[in-house]
Amino acid sequence: MAIGRSAAKVLMGQTRLNLNKVVALLADRDPYARGLVAQMLRGFGINTILTADTGAQAKELLAVHRPDIAYIEAELPDMPAGELIVWIRRKANKALRHLPIIVLSGYTQMRVVSAARDAGANLVVKKPVSPQILFDRLAWAANSDRPFLESNAYAGPDRRFHEVATPGDKLHRQTDSPNSDIRQA
Repeated sequence: MAIGRSAAKVLMGQTRLNLNKVVALLADRDPYARGLVAQMLRGFGINTILTADTGAQAKELLAVHRPDIAYIEAELPDMPAGELIVWIRRKANKALRHLPIIVLSGYTQMRVVSAARDAGANLVVKKPVSPQILFDRLAWAANSDRPFLESNAYAGPDRRFHEVATPGDKLHRQTDSPNSDIRQA
């Protein structure tokens, strides 16, 4: 089941998503962080979470399963997230090409954000992440109107977009402002 507009409903200004049939891939080298994010995703109603602690394990899971969304740590032990994202966008099963990908990183310098964006990530989220931020970015990825682009040098969502606020125009951290070092991919 792909995450899409039909899954989202807005009730009294709050976004609601029915995520019980969604399959998520979570690749993070830190078992503690992986457990926290998995627990948040379960709290949102995602019942099937595929976990990996390396890029190679994530590739193995992607060869067998077709997740609806992926959360990938920016620096996996065996490869940067960008390398895995490019593999998903270019070399993996064609059904995975449009997979929404959210990169999680404790280091959100412009070079990290740019690398994820240029590889084809949908969004970059700063760690530690709160359940509200994680849910808002999930809803944002699910409701995104950004076209998917493919060229010789890039495959992924259109990197040019003017929407700088989270769903409902809520900014949850001071560092979420459009003028900070933290930008959406």
